[in-house]
Amino acid sequence: MELPMHIVIQGAGRGIGLAFAHHALRAGATKLYLTARNPRDSEGFRQLQPSEHIQWFNLDFLNSDQIANTGEAILAASPHIDRVIVTAGVLHDGEIQPEKRVGALEAAAMMHLYQVNAMGPVLFLKSLWPALRRAHPVTAASLSARVGSISDNRLGGWYSYRASKAALNQYMRTLSIELARYNDQAKIVTLHPGTVETDLSQPYRSQVAKGQLKSAAESADQLWAVLDRLSAGDSGGFFAYDGKPIDF
Repeated sequence: MELPMHIVIQGAGRGIGLAFAHHALRAGATKLYLTARNPRDSEGFRQLQPSEHIQWFNLDFLNSDQIANTGEAILAASPHIDRVIVTAGVLHDGEIQPEKRVGALEAAAMMHLYQVNAMGPVLFLKSLWPALRRAHPVTAASLSARVGSISDNRLGGWYSYRASKAALNQYMRTLSIELARYNDQAKIVTLHPGTVETDLSQPYRSQVAKGQLKSAAESADQLWAVLDRLSAGDSGGFFAYDGKPIDF
């Protein structure tokens, strides 16, 4: 496989996104287009300073105008893109916590998770559409979660997180079908990273079986390998970190 050269990574300020950025450089990327809500305040910006190879962009998935503007800015810098990785995901945020019962549902919290986990990724890929639809091998991936699988839901709970990730899977599946009409070399997938040592998993790590908690770097390495192995026929799929497909 020819190594991707121009890579876009959303959420590169920390966690898996930052680990993906480091992996991309090791894999031979010549241009990195990285986003964070406030790049200059992020660990990613401190580790990967702007240069002729690295550009940073402000991007907050709660701001639809900024999503469109950031996409335009990335396309202006590079109309050619080989790989896009979207790492956005929120499970808890301040007073927002996963709902264990229906009585805990609140509209504002539900919308917050939906905007970040589902709307943000698909609107961001919409903003990059001119580059994606041009006929060339391009891979776009958004991090989902196994709990977003409807068929795999046997425990209940986590209403909004489950629903928003299920919506993300459907958005990416639908987007892959449309994109194939213009670019049959394109691949769009969602990925389950497993339980990773990030802020998202921090409150729940004590429940993780020994040996199952991954570092961000380990997770990025595994998921990158999954993306490298994809064929166009895999587009629209939902895959775990070991490359195995997950039923919707």
